Amino acid sequence: MCVGEKRRATIPPHLAYGRRGSPPTIPGDAVLRFEVHLVALSRAGGWRRALDRLLPLLCLALLPALLGLIGFHLYRKAGSPKTSKKKQKEEKRNKAKKK
Repeated sequence: MCVGEKRRATIPPHLAYGRRGSPPTIPGDAVLRFEVHLVALSRAGGWRRALDRLLPLLCLALLPALLGLIGFHLYRKAGSPKTSKKKQKEEKRNKAKKK
């Protein structure tokens, strides 16, 4: 397409919302039709290119680390002994008596 050009885009149901649609706004087996008008083309700046390159790598590195931290927290929480409220009160009383 060239700048200022208009085109019609038709998306068949099997590539769009399918048989179920998206009730209540889009019925099932709906053919989607769009009229597209190209307003302008621009190149991505230096920051945008750097962000587009680094963001996926950053996400790939941080996601396993985050899942590891969550797993470690749950492991520690499951391993800690659980005391009932009654026992906690007794322990507080015993500590108070010792002082």
